[in-house]
Amino acid sequence: MKAALLNNRYRILETIGRGGFGETYLAEDTHMPSQRKCVLKQLKPIVEQPHLPEWVKERFQREAAILEELGDGNRQIPCLYAYFSEADKFYLVQEWIEGVTLAEKWQNEGNLDAREVRQILVQLLPVLDFVHSKRIIHRDIKPENIIIRYQDNLPVLIDFGAVKEAIATVVNTNNSSAFSAAIGTPGYMPSEQAAGRPVYSSDLYSLGLTAIFLLTGKSPQDLQSDPGTGEIIWQEYASNIDPKLVAILTQAIKFHPRDRFTTAREMLEALDSSVPWQNLTKKTLVVAPKQGTNQNNYHIPRQKGNTAAVKVDSFEEKKSDNWLVNLFLFLLLAGGLSVGAFVVGFSFLSNIWNNRSQPLPQATLEEPTEQTESFPAIKTFPELVKPNKPKVKPKAENQTKSELEANNSLEESEPESELESEPPEVVIDTKTEPEPQPEPQPEINVPIIRTGSSENQLVSTLGKPTSERQDWQKDSRTLVYQDIVPNQVNLSYKSDGTGKIRQTDIALASSISLDAMQETLNELLGGNAPSDVTEKLRQVYSRETKFSFFKVDNLEGKVERDSKDRITISVWESGYE
Repeated sequence: MKAALLNNRYRILETIGRGGFGETYLAEDTHMPSQRKCVLKQLKPIVEQPHLPEWVKERFQREAAILEELGDGNRQIPCLYAYFSEADKFYLVQEWIEGVTLAEKWQNEGNLDAREVRQILVQLLPVLDFVHSKRIIHRDIKPENIIIRYQDNLPVLIDFGAVKEAIATVVNTNNSSAFSAAIGTPGYMPSEQAAGRPVYSSDLYSLGLTAIFLLTGKSPQDLQSDPGTGEIIWQEYASNIDPKLVAILTQAIKFHPRDRFTTAREMLEALDSSVPWQNLTKKTLVVAPKQGTNQNNYHIPRQKGNTAAVKVDSFEEKKSDNWLVNLFLFLLLAGGLSVGAFVVGFSFLSNIWNNRSQPLPQATLEEPTEQTESFPAIKTFPELVKPNKPKVKPKAENQTKSELEANNSLEESEPESELESEPPEVVIDTKTEPEPQPEPQPEINVPIIRTGSSENQLVSTLGKPTSERQDWQKDSRTLVYQDIVPNQVNLSYKSDGTGKIRQTDIALASSISLDAMQETLNELLGGNAPSDVTEKLRQVYSRETKFSFFKVDNLEGKVERDSKDRITISVWESGYE
């Protein structure tokens, strides 16, 4: 006997999960030729009467339309195939995401390393930014609601709280709503969300605690909080984690929304930024959701059933309060400049008046002489004025020979004027400060241990590792050589249960030349790096992109610029990672 079809179409295959708002099933669509699998969610409204009022159904329809828009607009959100109600129960039919939730991933692998958690955040924050741009708050972010999809290894955000809220309203016998239950999971839900007033940073709070769980294995209930401030204390479990990532997550889970990142984009920029984590500051404030505005302070037509957040720039508020002070400073500066100009002009006119009886020397522009050729500083200024000797009077036509001789003797007897005397020798120091020469780029002189080598060969070549840790894969571990070249090169090797190196990671400082990095990449690939792979390294080196993947024969790899502005070259055997 075949199982009954829901909506004469969907056959339930198995139960995926149960919760306070209903059940989730894996089903197949019998109306599709492929009998495609889908997720069918049954949602149960809380009612105090036998039949649901129409406004509850309308609200469910409206929120389902929002899910349809989100799924169509972002490939990391499941598509909504259909929705329907049957026997006073609501159903959603959504895309089935083949993958593993972060909760299952942690259960199978143990604590994730910081690089993997950071990558999940970088891939998921743009999805949250898209959701928030639609004036939607997820309200239930936790490890169980993020699936790493097998197809492309991307995180997919599932189980939005908007529809839950639509059916979580208690309806009394007068067809009016009594109250709405708080949507979210205790521990992952911030205080303002528990009070029914979530903001965009409420999702960032939940995401931050999710990342902390993946890094430390500590759920929110396992973490202590400061009784005076309410801040969660988790840093004692983060001694081996990048301090910048620790600071970003600490800011994301601040007790008060104004102290968190305002938007998902702001948190993403903090993760991608090369600015030291100590210099991260905030200039915005989140206030209660309000209709008619969005996070960019642009006007939005009023929409029913949605929430929004307003971003208020505290600097703009302060600037509007201090306009009188700015006006006073401007007038004071303008007055000072006027007085200065008057004094200079008066002094100039006084000098002209005092020297009005003295003849001004004649002067003309001259081309640079041989003397100026020896002074480069002067040669660059041909407009300099140099005084000339008095000109000889031209011979008049009616002058006699005796008169000419008398004039010449008179000129010879006249003493030389100051203008005729040779100018004093000017000594110009042509010594200039030597131009700073670029520091020579460090040479890499580190043995390259490729995949397939043995741990014994690695240790005999490089010595005892700085640290080592067990990986999520069975009998595998990572050997770390920190600062193998101080402040320039870090090495990391992953080995499996056979003692063979399966992955090599080399982190290089950005001061190392591109040629040296390309040579290193070529060595890691056994001297067989194609031009398109070296070009990908060049693009990361020149900041055209932040990371790039490649595959050469049985090897795969990635080139990435990390948060410390280092370039990491990773090479692993296909199918290992």
